[in-house]
Amino acid sequence: MPFRPTRIVIHPDVDATYRELERQADAKRQPAVAIWKGFQTALKRIKRDGQWGEAIPRIPKTFRSRYGVMNLYCVDLASFHRCFYTIRCREVIFLDLVDHAEYDRLFGRKKR
Repeated sequence: MPFRPTRIVIHPDVDATYRELERQADAKRQPAVAIWKGFQTALKRIKRDGQWGEAIPRIPKTFRSRYGVMNLYCVDLASFHRCFYTIRCREVIFLDLVDHAEYDRLFGRKKR
């Protein structure tokens, strides 16, 4: 049986990032339109199953220190962007929305 969250929120520290993406998508700017559409699809799926995203087994220090998370999930979006969320007390909390370069930096991947 899927886990249905009681609430889905965006962490206040990154709310401006999501609002800017929405603003750019409303202005029909690419790739923001595709990224925002993917995010909306992810929201619908996560409402049905809070654990829908890919579970991250080794949580980067940045997420542990900045947000104090014990679990972390990742959702792939368009244009090599990813959003991260955690589950706390039956709430889904969206954290960072990053591009591919930032994702590599967070997870300690080296450039070739």
